[in-house]
Amino acid sequence: MRKATLLLAVLVAACSGRQAEPAGPAPTPRPETVAEATGADNLPEVILPDSQLTDEDRAAIRIERLEIGVDPAVIREGETAVLSLGAYDEAGERVEGASGQLFVVGQAAEITDTGDTVVGRSPGEARITVLVEVPALASGPARTLREEALLEVLPARITSLELVLPAASLYAGARYLASSTARSDTGVRSDADVRWSSSDESVVRIGAGGTMVAGSPGTARIEVTSEGITTGADVSVVANPIRQLRLDPLEASLRAGDVVHFSARALDAGGMEVPDAPIEWSVAPVGGTGQVAATIDGHGAFVADEPGLFRITATIASLSEVAEVAATPRPARRDMTLKAHGTVPSEAGATTDLWVFEGTDGRDYAYTGTMDAATMYAWDVTDPTNPVITDSVKVDGRRQNDVKINADATLAIITSEGASNRRNGFTILDISDAAHPTIITHFTDGLTGGVHNVWIEGNIVYAVHNGTNAVHIVDISDPANPLNVGRWQVDNPARSLHDIMVLDGLAYLSYWDDGLVVLDVGAGIKDGTPIEPQFVSQYKYRTQHGAESYGNTHHAIRYKNYVFLGDEIFGCSECVNGPRGHVHVVDVTDIENPSEVATYWVPEAGVHNLWAENDKLYVAYYQGGLRVVDISGELRGDLYRQGREIGWYMTEDAEGHNPNNTDAWGPQPYKGNIFVSDFSSGLWVVKLEEPRRELIP
Repeated sequence: MRKATLLLAVLVAACSGRQAEPAGPAPTPRPETVAEATGADNLPEVILPDSQLTDEDRAAIRIERLEIGVDPAVIREGETAVLSLGAYDEAGERVEGASGQLFVVGQAAEITDTGDTVVGRSPGEARITVLVEVPALASGPARTLREEALLEVLPARITSLELVLPAASLYAGARYLASSTARSDTGVRSDADVRWSSSDESVVRIGAGGTMVAGSPGTARIEVTSEGITTGADVSVVANPIRQLRLDPLEASLRAGDVVHFSARALDAGGMEVPDAPIEWSVAPVGGTGQVAATIDGHGAFVADEPGLFRITATIASLSEVAEVAATPRPARRDMTLKAHGTVPSEAGATTDLWVFEGTDGRDYAYTGTMDAATMYAWDVTDPTNPVITDSVKVDGRRQNDVKINADATLAIITSEGASNRRNGFTILDISDAAHPTIITHFTDGLTGGVHNVWIEGNIVYAVHNGTNAVHIVDISDPANPLNVGRWQVDNPARSLHDIMVLDGLAYLSYWDDGLVVLDVGAGIKDGTPIEPQFVSQYKYRTQHGAESYGNTHHAIRYKNYVFLGDEIFGCSECVNGPRGHVHVVDVTDIENPSEVATYWVPEAGVHNLWAENDKLYVAYYQGGLRVVDISGELRGDLYRQGREIGWYMTEDAEGHNPNNTDAWGPQPYKGNIFVSDFSSGLWVVKLEEPRRELIP
């Protein structure tokens, strides 16, 4: 937020492992390394004498009431509304000259650079908020004056409709599905209310969802309408040549969560296959009328989310064929054993991310960041039952959200947010002596708005910059003299970039409401290079929580042919005990056309960081603790219901920064153990035990 004067101009808020080698001798702990002094925190309230009051302070002291209005109170995406602001004293007289902050709560709107209008950015409700801080005086304590105005943003008007028919010629008696895409000036309108119609329902009937039933041979026109726009296409119905269906397999036995692919062949009277037959697939429980705990897609891929006996039906017109599947339970969860719990000094407060690695001396180390202490801690974890802090590094940047180590364990990078001099960025450390890292340089060029996360790929650092919400590309070939060499961002003024991962020449960007963005940074798909990324694909989604929906793509990691996406949702109406969030499993076999195939969701908890290795997904699930999920084989459906969760551990400590509170932040498996940073309680080391042996009578 920038600062401005009320009624005049208002400020707008606007990993790789190596084979173990014999460890060297244990390092000797020594006092922390200090980069720069930080600003003081948590100081007592200062009472200002009259002589030190500014004109803005004097004006603020007189204010008893704020007013804020927005006209009109309902706009569409891309439209603007006018703001009105007022400050009044006890007598109701207008107060001029006080400074305050004007900002938007929510992502539905954004205040323009002039500060007197607001523009709709996405559908939803925005709270336009004005805030004035009144300093403490001898006559009374400091006060905060706040007032809000509600603005509702509706979707942009539809400008075009696209109709997609499954075929130009339909078989009599068969069922098909038509689809439509509504577009506005801001993109696809997935919420569009569309109406379908047929010019001759004896030829084709079409339902509200686009389901078409072919009737008598002939021709009909199918039309779709929304918000006064109509588009249509002709379709013909011909005699149905299909006389029999053959389904394969006719039975299957598997575990819940395992996938079987069914195929159905439609044959004509001569036994020849009809290749374009519109097969409908359905699944139902056998011997029960309860909830169907299984799914089958339009290509015959079946998965059971719970154990049971299921009937699979393939249908076309009046023909059908049936198969049965028996789904058994997956193995029971495995035990998780605590190896060690390492705590940071009390003044360090909350712990953020971690990275565990083998140093050049053959010993094992973990580096952890802090939220408010401007400090990164170095731990010797060679003995995982006794992690020991060997040193720390302090920088001028209150929050060290992320820490990364390069491939040969000679350099580390810690991010910086909240610097007292507003010169944020990232700090490069020499870790040739990993127990006692030393600062090489603090790089701020173009990154003063704060760096939230980074990724190191060779001599290139990809930095997530809060100020531009772009990925900034920095060459660290000479670590003492980093050089900006590139930048990439989505074309959305309201964009919010949160994280980045690079693997095999592809970058995976977690772009909040813009979803997953995949860039070619050397894979050769779109001629991208490490410093000149090229767009490959994007996957956007909304997750429903009650009446609200969220994007909030927070962390993306690639493993085999999947990208795992974690949501981070705070402040929702359901967030009564903390954040919420899913893990979305996106199939990227066709990297240019990502598609979501599965989810993993711990009820009443919110996901933070992820790690995937050896067919296991490690999830730091905030108040849900550490979760370990079996991600072997093909993934579809609801991984949580399927019983693919094979272990969990609650990282809570009665004497933590937030006592008796589980707040798992970052997981990393390493040399047979799992290291977890917990926001409230420091560093944890746990072990996933081997499966229990089944007793044979």
